[in-house]
Amino acid sequence: MLFNVKSSCKAGTVLNLKVRKNGDEPVALEDSEYPEWLWEMLDKKQINADLKANDFMKWRRRQLRKENTKKINNNNFLSKM
Repeated sequence: MLFNVKSSCKAGTVLNLKVRKNGDEPVALEDSEYPEWLWEMLDKKQINADLKANDFMKWRRRQLRKENTKKINNNNFLSKM
């Protein structure tokens, strides 16, 4: 593992994620049984850097969306005063 991260559920814990009528409830696995990329998804700085390097336009759209959301929230807050 790249990160020293432990899952929040012990192995064998029922996850209550059943989406089908048939079948068993999914249960948590051991940390070593999950793929490596799953733990890498927790590092937002690394994901952001990878996205900027590989798909600049997608990264830029995300940045613009965040900026617009901040402006809207700020305007909504100011209008309530």
